[in-house]
This record gives sequence, C-alpha cells and structure tokens, in this order.
Amino acid sequence: MFLSVFKESSGEWSMRRVLAFLFGLASIGCGIASLILKSGWQTVACAFGVPGIICILLLFFTTWTDVSAVVNAVKGK
Repeated sequence: MFLSVFKESSGEWSMRRVLAFLFGLASIGCGIASLILKSGWQTVACAFGVPGIICILLLFFTTWTDVSAVVNAVKGK
C-alpha cells in the first residue's frame, strides 16, 4: 500500500517522510502558482527552490538514518 512509504521499519509514522512529501507538494504548488501569476524569475525560482530544497534535505536525513542503521547492524552494534 502507498501509505507504507511513510512508515518506519518499526511501523511508526515517519515525520520526516511525511514532511518531505508535503514540502514536495508545496514546491510544485507554489512554483505553478508563481508561474500563473506571471511573477519574476526570482520569485519562481524561490517558489520552486525553497520547499524543494527542504524536501531534499528531509529525504536525505531519512535515508541517512536508514543507512546508519544498516551499517550498525553489519558492525554488530
């Protein structure tokens, strides 16, 4: 099921994954809205970029947590 993407291996909801999804949607929505309103290129870049960068950072930290868990499991910790 699609919603399992937002859960950790323990079954708990991952706030980072949920927020990354919301910021990804915000990036697309804000960028399209700024294009429709015929804003300057700086506004369009910020509307797509700021939520997009936050989305990428949240996904990176989620992935980093998963990678560190695998490394610790291999080391036997």
